[in-house]
Amino acid sequence: MASRERLYELWMLYCSKKDPDYLKLWLDSFVSSYEQFLDVDFEKLPTRVDDIPPGISLLPDNILQVLRLQLLQCVQKMSEGLEEQQQALSLLLVKFFIILCRNLANVEEIGMCSYINHVITMTTLYIQQLKSKTKEKEMEDQTPIEEFVRHALAFCESLYDPYRNWRQIIAGAMTATSGIRVFLPLCIGKERNALQAVSPATMEVLMRVLADCDNWDDGSPEEVSRKAELTLKCLTEVVHILLISSSDQRQVETSTILENYFKLLNSDHSALPKPRRCRQWESRFIALQIQMLNTITAMLDCTDRPVLQAIFLNSNCFEHLIRLLQNCKLFLNANNKVADKSEKDLANKLLTEMNEDQLFLNANNKVADKSEKDLANKLLTEMNEDQ
Repeated sequence: MASRERLYELWMLYCSKKDPDYLKLWLDSFVSSYEQFLDVDFEKLPTRVDDIPPGISLLPDNILQVLRLQLLQCVQKMSEGLEEQQQALSLLLVKFFIILCRNLANVEEIGMCSYINHVITMTTLYIQQLKSKTKEKEMEDQTPIEEFVRHALAFCESLYDPYRNWRQIIAGAMTATSGIRVFLPLCIGKERNALQAVSPATMEVLMRVLADCDNWDDGSPEEVSRKAELTLKCLTEVVHILLISSSDQRQVETSTILENYFKLLNSDHSALPKPRRCRQWESRFIALQIQMLNTITAMLDCTDRPVLQAIFLNSNCFEHLIRLLQNCKLFLNANNKVADKSEKDLANKLLTEMNEDQLFLNANNKVADKSEKDLANKLLTEMNEDQ
C-alpha cells in the first residue's frame, strides 16, 4: 500500500511539472492502496471491508476538477480510437470513482458531477465496438474494453446502490444478464437516483440490447429470453418513474421511449444482412414481439394509468398495433410453404395474445374520445378477422 507521503509526493510532482505521467502514477498508487474496494464480480456476494476510503475533503485540492478534465478528454478522443495508455487512464479514473463512492459520504458529491455521463458515453461506444466484430477486431485482445465496461457497471452500482442491496438479492443469477441487473435497481430505487440513471445514453443502450435479441447466435434460448425479460422490466420501471416526475427533472420523455419502442416492435428484421442473423432469428424476433406486447400491459399497471394511457394514445399506439397485425398476417402468408411448425405456432401465438390482452379495452373511458374508441374497436375487429 502506497504511503500518504508517496501520494503527496506524486501529486506535488504533477502540480509542479504538469506532466500527466505523474498524475497517472498518483492514480495508480491510490487505486492500489484501496484495491480491496474494487469488487466487480457481480455473481458473488459483496465482500465486507472494515476500512473506508478517504473523504473528498482529505484529497488534494482541485483533484475532482483535474480528473473530470482527464475523463472528458478520453471521451473526446474515443471517436478516433483510444491509444493503449489512454485506455489504461480511463480505467484508472473509473476505478478511482468507484473507490470514492465506497465511502458513503462521497456519493452525493460524485453523483452531482458529470462523471457518470462521461462514463456511460464511453461505455456505450465501447459496447458498439464489441458488437461490430470484424476479422481484424477478432484477432485483437478485447480484454481492456471488457474490463472497462465491467468497472463502469460497478461505478453505476456504487453510485446508485451504494449499499449493494440488489447484488445481494440477485447473487447467483445468470452471468449474461449482470449488466442489465446493475441498471435495474437504479430504476426501482429512490426517485432521484432513478432519474439520474434514466438518460438518453442509457435508453439507447437498453433499446440496443432489445434490438439485438434475435441476432444472438450464442447462448441458450432461455438466456436470450431472460436478457429480453430484464431489459423490458427496466423499461417498464423507467416509464413508471418518468410518469411521477416533473418535466424539469426528466432527461428523456416517455413519448420518446414509446416512439423507439414501437419502432422496434414493427421493425423489419428480414431486411438485415444475413451475416447479422442467427439461424433462429425469426422465431426469436416473434418471441420478442410477444414479450414486448405483454410489457405494454405491465407498463399500464401503474397508479397514474389514465395519464399514461393518454401518452400511449398520443404516440399513435393503435396504428402501430394494427400495422403489427398486418405484418404478422403477411409473414404467415409469405412463409406458409417454407416456415416450419414452430415458427407458425409463434406467429399465431402473437396474434392470439394480442387478442387476449385487448390492450386498451379496460382503459378508463374518460381518457379516450370517440375517434380513439373507434380506433380501438377497429383494432379488435381486425384482430378477429386475422384469426
